[in-house]
Amino acid sequence: MPEMENNSTPPASNPLSEEGVIPVDRVDLIPEEELRNLLLQTTPKAMRDLDLIEKGVENFFLFNYSPFALAKFEQLQFLKPADLKYFEDKNGFVLYQYLFVSEETKELGLANVAIRPASRRADQIQKIKSACLAQSAAAFLQFVVRRDINLADRRSAGELRDWVVRQYLNTDEKGNLLDFQDSKNLPYSMRNVKTLSVESFLQRNFKIREDILTSLISLLSKKPNEIVAFLSQIKTVPDALLALEKRGNRPPLLRLHLEFHVIQPSLEELVGETSLDTKKQNANEETELEIIFELFIGLSRKILMSLLPGEQAGWIKSSGTEQGPDYLRELSKHPAFTSGKTWEGSDIFLQAFDILLSSMSSLSSLRKESLINLAFSDIVIRIRESKEPFVVDSNALKIKDSSIQAAGLTKTEVLDQVLERFKTRNDILTREKVTGSGPGIVALALENVVSSFLTNKERRTSIHTLIRKNGQPKGIYAFLKDVVEGVDSELVIDDQIRLSKAIADWEKETEKQRLKAIQDSKSILVKLLEWLLGLFGVNLSPAAKKDIEPPDEFQSSKQSKKSPSNGPSAEPEKEVPKKKKSLGVLLGPKEKSTLIPAKVQKAIDYVDRKNNGILWLDEVVNATSSPEFGKDKVADLMYYDQKRRYIEIRSMNSIRHVFIRKELESDSAWLDSTLEYLQNVTAKKPEFAALADTLRKFRDE
Repeated sequence: MPEMENNSTPPASNPLSEEGVIPVDRVDLIPEEELRNLLLQTTPKAMRDLDLIEKGVENFFLFNYSPFALAKFEQLQFLKPADLKYFEDKNGFVLYQYLFVSEETKELGLANVAIRPASRRADQIQKIKSACLAQSAAAFLQFVVRRDINLADRRSAGELRDWVVRQYLNTDEKGNLLDFQDSKNLPYSMRNVKTLSVESFLQRNFKIREDILTSLISLLSKKPNEIVAFLSQIKTVPDALLALEKRGNRPPLLRLHLEFHVIQPSLEELVGETSLDTKKQNANEETELEIIFELFIGLSRKILMSLLPGEQAGWIKSSGTEQGPDYLRELSKHPAFTSGKTWEGSDIFLQAFDILLSSMSSLSSLRKESLINLAFSDIVIRIRESKEPFVVDSNALKIKDSSIQAAGLTKTEVLDQVLERFKTRNDILTREKVTGSGPGIVALALENVVSSFLTNKERRTSIHTLIRKNGQPKGIYAFLKDVVEGVDSELVIDDQIRLSKAIADWEKETEKQRLKAIQDSKSILVKLLEWLLGLFGVNLSPAAKKDIEPPDEFQSSKQSKKSPSNGPSAEPEKEVPKKKKSLGVLLGPKEKSTLIPAKVQKAIDYVDRKNNGILWLDEVVNATSSPEFGKDKVADLMYYDQKRRYIEIRSMNSIRHVFIRKELESDSAWLDSTLEYLQNVTAKKPEFAALADTLRKFRDE
């Protein structure tokens, strides 16, 4: 690509260059006047396609870095792919690709797009490429999830081996099928193992560009946490992340060679649907990777038989995989095989074979780790779904006994490993189980503490104690937070009020039970004496005990929930950091709050979706299509909104009246993407520049 030829050193702060997956663009595109002159050499109508391409980039930034907004080749009416390539060579456009999953067919597809920001800046082109690569990775991971299900179905039906063999395209250069048994075909057959690679699959089915393929393979070979960080720049469907979760801490792709990657087996595939029937067990355990390994073993055996004289080949067994290391050693030192003349691609074959051997030797420990990961992940999911403390013991393990035995483990060993992993989790509260036989813990997800305390009245003391045992001496009181009406959401304020009331009820009930227990423990004589003294006004009842939490601290907490802005503080005021100035006028006076009519609200929501949070007042008025709602009326409705959702940017009023949704003011990602959009709008207007300046000043304060 032309823009990659005259490159200088990229900025050190560029996070994309740190990823190491996309070559960095450093040259801006040619000016619009120069490009338009070039376009006139084709057809004047090509200007329409130029506007469409620039509009696609504008929408890319408007819709939170969505590659689907970019102009695809088939959407262009006048510029053909050959024209686009010519203009790319002239540094007028940038052409790129991304993978996607069709909503209708759920199949993997490839989109070819043309890119030209109105700003022409190389760094913005780089952001677009990065988002396209993230989309390709997400789509491929979606494909992997469906593929995992397909492999599981084939394995259950006993068809997995036949399916893997069919993926191995054993043909000559003309596409004729080769006889695997004929020694003359062995050089072709050896070279054809690359058809099992992810690279071969993507090039064969989608004609994906070599540079994009290299970047995609590089990204998918990274650790899951690095991939997740890269995918965060786009909206990612859950299935993409599920593909990573199913592989534990392993990359989605296993590198056998720089040009040869295969998909790592999932945790379920490694654990398998094992059976107590020994004969059936091995067949069901076999993974795609093991079948590929056996294919390498079979080829190596036949190659050695053809290379070695009969008297030197007597040690080679006719079946089995235990001689794999011997086959690799003999092939690696055979000059005829390693020379590469007859056996083209022998270096790739040997390296892939070596890594497969290492993978097979570690498969036993990997199976154990995978089974424990699977058991742990399953329990974590159930803990998060549970609204009350969850008991983790041997009964909580849902892995089949046959699967545990196949991995060479016992149920006790699996439970010990699962319990050990909970020690590293900060998002789950745990304590030792005190009832029943055998080891175990009681666990509660941190996110469910408040809801659990509210709904489980009889277990509130247990929940309070559980929190304390996890390093929070205040227990449930630590979840009481200061809230401010008009700043915090109604849901948060409501939850805090309900929690305060629940704590008060719990305290009363706890004290009532304590006093009752004291009274029940007294003898009849003591009770009679207290009654007699009570007749003379002497009260020997025990004083109220408040060892759960100091009374002043709790009372001040409750008062802060009911009236967070009133009343003196019991403690000296701490110096708080200066609050950032608001972008505009946050709220109208509460006493004038207004319920926005449904028709106006529908118009506001339409403009909101259309402009990704930028609410131009005139567009809202036009969308209502009613003389009843003029600019002043609609502006007042939004300003005095009862739900207090909109901010009026007063500094823009003299140019063009505009509001934004309140929560977007603190959304740095929205601010950044909106600034990018405002820099690339094809219809340049003064209000866009003014709004960009306002947002930029606010962001940089």
